Amino acid sequence: MITAKMTLADVVKQYPQTIPYLNDLHLDYCCNGHLPMEESLAGGPVDLSEVLQELNRIAEQPAARTDGPTASIEAFEKLSVHEMLSDLEATHHVAEREMMGQIEQLLNKILVVHYPHHGEELAQIHNLFARLKAELEEHFAKEERLVFPMMRSNPHPNEETLARVKELEGEHTTVGDMLKELQQLTGDYTLPDDACATYAQTYRTMKAFTEDVFVHVFKENSIAFPEYAEQK
Repeated sequence: MITAKMTLADVVKQYPQTIPYLNDLHLDYCCNGHLPMEESLAGGPVDLSEVLQELNRIAEQPAARTDGPTASIEAFEKLSVHEMLSDLEATHHVAEREMMGQIEQLLNKILVVHYPHHGEELAQIHNLFARLKAELEEHFAKEERLVFPMMRSNPHPNEETLARVKELEGEHTTVGDMLKELQQLTGDYTLPDDACATYAQTYRTMKAFTEDVFVHVFKENSIAFPEYAEQK
C-alpha cells in the first residue's frame, strides 16, 4: 500500500506504472522526489489524500509490461551497476541526443513561420531549449568520458568517485528545473489554435523528450547511483 510516508521516488520504483499520472500532475519523482509525500506535497497545488487514493488505485491495476517506462524500469533494476551504465548510454543517451537534434530543427522552423503571431513565446522557448541542449550534451560527455569510466574502474567506490556522482545529481536538478520551465512556457505543450502540423510535431517530440529525461534521471538518481554507493 502506498502511504504518505513514502517518497515519490519510492512509489515509482515499486510501481512504475504510476509515472503517467505523476507526469500529468507535474509531480517530480526524479530530481526532487526523495522527501516523504506528507512533506513534499504539503501545502502544494494537489490534495494529498486524492493523490494517494489514485496512486493506490493505479498500483492495484495490472500493469502493461510490454513496453514503456514500466517495463524499462523493471528491466533496469535487474541489471548490475556496470550493465546499468551501459544501458543508460545505449538507450537514453542515444534517444535523447536524436530527439534534441529533431527538436532543434523543428523549433527553428516554427520560430520563422509563426514569428508574426507567436514570436515572443517561441523566442523564449527556442532560447531555453538551446541552453537545455547544451547542458545535456555537456552532461552526457561528462558521464560517458569521466564519471561512468570512474565508476567502472572503482566497483567499490572511493570518495572521489562518489563526489563526482554527487555532481551529476546536481546537474540533474538543473536540467529538471529547465524542463519544468519549458513545460510552463509551452502551457504543458498545449498548441495554439493556429498551430500547423510542424508545430504539433515539435510539441509532441518535446513532450516525449521531457518524459524520457525524467525516466532517465530517475534511473540514475534512484536506482543506479544508490546501488553503486552501497558497494562501498
